[in-house]
Amino acid sequence: MELIKKKFQIVVARYNEDIRWLLPYKQITTIYNKGVYNDIINKFETITLKNVGRESHTYLYHIVNNYNNLADKTIFFQGKIDDHKILDIEDYFGEDDFIGKFDNLQINKLIDKIDHYGKYKNQYLNGGMKISNYTPYIWLKNIIGIELDQNLTFFKVVWGANFAISKNLIHKKPKIFYENILRYIENDNNPEEGHFLERSWYLIFNNNYTPKKNLGVIFIKNYSNRSEIIINNINNYDELHIWCPINSNFDLGLENKISYTPNNYKYLKINPYLENNEFYLNIKGNNDAHILIEFEKYEEKYEIVLGGWNNTLSVIRDYINNKILYNYAKPTLNKYEFIKFNFQISDKIIIKLNDEIIFNEAHIFENINIKSIKIKSCFDSFIFWDYNQNNYCDNNNSKKYLLCNNYYENIKNFYINNYNEYYIHEIDLLNYI
Repeated sequence: MELIKKKFQIVVARYNEDIRWLLPYKQITTIYNKGVYNDIINKFETITLKNVGRESHTYLYHIVNNYNNLADKTIFFQGKIDDHKILDIEDYFGEDDFIGKFDNLQINKLIDKIDHYGKYKNQYLNGGMKISNYTPYIWLKNIIGIELDQNLTFFKVVWGANFAISKNLIHKKPKIFYENILRYIENDNNPEEGHFLERSWYLIFNNNYTPKKNLGVIFIKNYSNRSEIIINNINNYDELHIWCPINSNFDLGLENKISYTPNNYKYLKINPYLENNEFYLNIKGNNDAHILIEFEKYEEKYEIVLGGWNNTLSVIRDYINNKILYNYAKPTLNKYEFIKFNFQISDKIIIKLNDEIIFNEAHIFENINIKSIKIKSCFDSFIFWDYNQNNYCDNNNSKKYLLCNNYYENIKNFYINNYNEYYIHEIDLLNYI
């Protein structure tokens, strides 16, 4: 046992399973517990995790957090293994780099969308699973960066994700590679990408990968001039994103020509891409979104109010005289998803909602240029603006200041669907002091 203890570690992804079958191996076993805590767990080294990402999250969490201290061989088990195809437990203590009970599966099972079955099919159909935007093959090849042989017809799979792997095989890819996979599974308890991983562990560990560019992400809770000095000295990334919480960084907004609002009753200047007085915004929320448009040569200001879930009226208002010019008697916002609005400002204000014209009447004046576009909500902070619309870029386009609300988790969600061509590095400014 002492020799085994030096070379092997068993890592278990547990929810509520009975793990007494692991007692003979308790000296080398670490339980990652995502469910109910009971007495039997006290006999093991135990780490509590949030119930996200299925067993794949547990495995990757262990690799990322122990990358420089991995055992020579790590054996990954689920809390219950007798309902999967497995080897005898002793067989996992072999010398091969990757050990498991293999099935051969046609590559078409990855190229096509997964045909889920049993309880997973019900979850897929009834909203119990967060459905991926990709097929497993596209996700592995284009998003994760695994190099797959175009002539591949069959591949090896270990159902249930019970396998042993050597430290040397894990270390053929850098830590950031595994952190990048975590990015897609750490924000939901049942992401479909977790099912992709069950089918592809052998491919991931036994194929080469294509490295990605590096994107540094900084979340500034409270801005100071010293923060900006440190940021200006960070230059080892292909791109740098500085996320600025609206409510706590008014000074930072002024410094970088972004007008932040310290509360929901003041306008926030935004910088959407503007060409020929046309721009678009993606907005969601259950309260009104107020959009204020100012012009370069005129004193007039027009306020567009997009009605939310609690307000069934949208209007265009003469802001100076507080006079409603036109109204649209339907709610336009959705509190569950972003709605795309297209704004065309000429001698009329034309507004399209998902390409349907909802305003096309307000006569203003000719030969205008928009000076600024501002936005606010007059109620609780339940209005969100697509982060892509609210950013400031410096001249070299490698550093971006982005607005966000005050929750870092929302930023992590943003990078699930954006910047897939980058590895995302979370930067702690304290490491640069």
